[in-house]
Amino acid sequence: MRSSFFLVKLNPQKLAYLKFILEGYDHLAILSVLDSKKGLAKIYFFEKEKSLIKEILEDLKDFLSLELIDIF
Repeated sequence: MRSSFFLVKLNPQKLAYLKFILEGYDHLAILSVLDSKKGLAKIYFFEKEKSLIKEILEDLKDFLSLELIDIF
């Protein structure tokens, strides 16, 4: 299976919350914190789950002050 990732920036105090949400979906994705002070993280997931991950992130966008960072 092919894996992908999103690079995200969010409220640093909400990193653990997002991690628990993603793991609570039967380990849908893995959140890896890159910079805890800046709220920078990478979300790893299988390509087939991409649309569900995007939907979850969109739903939580305002609550987490989340933005997807374009890496290309």
